[in-house]
Amino acid sequence: MAPPSPSTPPRPAPRPHHTDWPGVALGVTCGILVALCVGKMPPALPLLQRDLGLSLREVGWVVSLFSTIATLCAAVMGLASGRVGAWRVTIAGLCALVAGGLLGAVSDSYALLLASRIIEGTGQIAIVVSVPALLTALSAPHQTRLVLALWSAYMPLGISAALLTAPLLLETGHWRLLWALIAGVTAVCAVWMGFWRSRYARPAPAATRPMDWHKLTGGLRQLVPWVLALSFTFYAIQFFTVMTFLPTWAIQERGLSLRTASLLTAVVIFFNAGGSVLGASLLQRGLRGSSLIMTAHIVVGLSACAIFSDWLPDAVRFGACLSLNLIGGTLPAATLSASPRLAKSPDQIASLQGLFLQGSNLGQFAAAPLVTWAVTASGAVPDWSHALPLMALCAATGLGLGVFARSRGL
Repeated sequence: MAPPSPSTPPRPAPRPHHTDWPGVALGVTCGILVALCVGKMPPALPLLQRDLGLSLREVGWVVSLFSTIATLCAAVMGLASGRVGAWRVTIAGLCALVAGGLLGAVSDSYALLLASRIIEGTGQIAIVVSVPALLTALSAPHQTRLVLALWSAYMPLGISAALLTAPLLLETGHWRLLWALIAGVTAVCAVWMGFWRSRYARPAPAATRPMDWHKLTGGLRQLVPWVLALSFTFYAIQFFTVMTFLPTWAIQERGLSLRTASLLTAVVIFFNAGGSVLGASLLQRGLRGSSLIMTAHIVVGLSACAIFSDWLPDAVRFGACLSLNLIGGTLPAATLSASPRLAKSPDQIASLQGLFLQGSNLGQFAAAPLVTWAVTASGAVPDWSHALPLMALCAATGLGLGVFARSRGL
C-alpha cells in the first residue's frame, strides 16, 4: 500500500473508552499551581511594600499583571498551543512558573519583581489554554464535559489554598520562602508531567502537519464562543468585585484581623470550587450548558445586589456571598466544557479556551475601575450601595447572552 501523501490529513487519535483519571488529576494540579501563583500575591502585599518599598501604583501593576497579559494574548497563546502541541506548551508553562517564582523569591527591586510576574503570567496562560486539550484527549467521550467542568475548579481551589496557607508563612515575614516553595512544587509537577509524556500523546501537535491556519482558527470564526466569552466577562466583573469587597469590608468596617478576613474569603472562594463540581454533575446528567449560564447570571446578580445592600444583616450578606460563589461556579463549568463541542478539531480546543480565559480576565481587569467609579461617583467617601445598578446591568446582560447561546443550540 502506498503511504499517504503529505497533504492527506491524519486520522484523529482514537479516544479512550475509559477516562485516565490519574492523568486528569495531574492536569488539574497544573491549574491549581497557576491559581496558587495568583492567590499568593494579595496577602503578601504589605510585606512586599515594606521590603521593596513599593508605591500603591506599583502594587496595582504587580497584582493586575496576570489579568492584563491574559486579556491581551490568551487567544493567541491558544492558537500557538494548537500549532506546537498542548503537552509541549504545558511543560513550557510550568517551567515559566518555576523560573518566575524563583526570580521573584530573590527580587530586591520593583523591576525584578515585575519581570518575575511577567514570566509567571506567561506561564499561566500557556498552562490554562493547553491543559484542557490534554484532558479532552484523556477522557472518554461520554465524560468529556464532566472532566472539563471539574477542570474549571482549578482557580478557586488554588486561590483558597493560598489564602489558607500563606498567612502561616507571611506572619513571620517569609514571603520569599512562600515563592520558593510554590516554585519547588511546580518543578516536581513539571518533572512528573515529563515522565508521563506517553499518556499525553494526544492530540498530536499540528506542527507535524502542513500549516492550515484556516482550520486552526475555525473555532474562533463562530459567534457562540464569543458570546460565551462575553458572558464570562460580565460574570467575572461581579465575582471579582465581591471578592475585592469582602476582605476590605471585613477588615475596615468590621475590624477583623487579616487572618480572619483571609479565612472568610477562602471559605467563600472554596464554595466557588463546589459550584464547579455541582456544574460538572449537572452537565453529566444531561442539563444544557445554557441553562446553567442563565441560572448563574440570575443568582449571581441577585446575590451581588444583596451583598451591596447596607440595610441587610451581615449574616444575610455573607450568605449571599456563598450563594454567589456556589451557583456562580456553575458558569465557568458550563463555559469551559463547551469547547470540545464548539471545536471542529482537537487543535481548536486550546484557542477556544484562550478566548474564554480572555473574556474572564477582561472582566477581572475591568472590575476595579468600574466599581471604583460607581461607588465614588457621588463624592470622595465610597458608597458601596451605588454598585447595585452596575451589578444588575451585568447580570441582565449576561442573562441575555445566555438566552442567545441557548437559541444557538448550546
